[in-house]
Amino acid sequence: MSAVVIPRLRAGEAIQLLADHARRLGEGTTPDYLVDTNRITTDDPGAGPLPDSHQVSAWREAIVARLTGFDLTTKEGRDGYGMELGRAISEVIDPICADASHDGVWSYLSLRVLPDVVFARWPGETIVGELRLPADRWIGLQGGKLDRSYLKQSWRRWTILGDVMADADPLFGETEFGALLDRSSLARDQRLVRESAAAILEYGADQPGGRAEFARKFMSLIAARTGSRLLDILTDQELHDVVEEQASSIVRSRARRGV
Repeated sequence: MSAVVIPRLRAGEAIQLLADHARRLGEGTTPDYLVDTNRITTDDPGAGPLPDSHQVSAWREAIVARLTGFDLTTKEGRDGYGMELGRAISEVIDPICADASHDGVWSYLSLRVLPDVVFARWPGETIVGELRLPADRWIGLQGGKLDRSYLKQSWRRWTILGDVMADADPLFGETEFGALLDRSSLARDQRLVRESAAAILEYGADQPGGRAEFARKFMSLIAARTGSRLLDILTDQELHDVVEEQASSIVRSRARRGV
């Protein structure tokens, strides 16, 4: 767990810096020139000790060193890149809960420390001669309506699923992650998410429509069960049995229909 408070950006700072990055990239600046590990800022000076520039640089170097060899033109490469990024943030920085829950932390890491890492995955698009970076992926709720910061999502997915995700073949993609984590009523129960992920791996690959389609239907069934039953009070075995029954019911239903 990090012994220092991760620097933060205020929403206005993040929005302005994102616009500056887009302008400079559109003018031909390479993403690594956007890195600035010397500027240590926070919106809460009393929160605790801040890292110095040497520590922030060390975070960056350790994370970037792990993100080599991924072909981001392929789904497999993008999924592997995101998984390794989440693992690296977890193991190198290991944010405390107070930091991880603060949108300004993820904006700081995206815009100051790892802009080239985010740009590699979310380079934006040029509209009427102007480069536009996706604010939801770069700064999440500080720049839009969706909590979809790429760094935050990658870290959260690894933190919750970890070894389950790493064992997936192929790796989970956006559709499976969306089914598992986009419903707040389900995502709060990490045991349920992990059990559900394991069931998707076990049952989904050979189903019509593939694993992603199975994940959508399966998690809809799980969500329906949370309306009539409080799943987070179940024992591990009881929770496993509930999840297993819902997965099996989809398989049985399709077998009866001859699908």
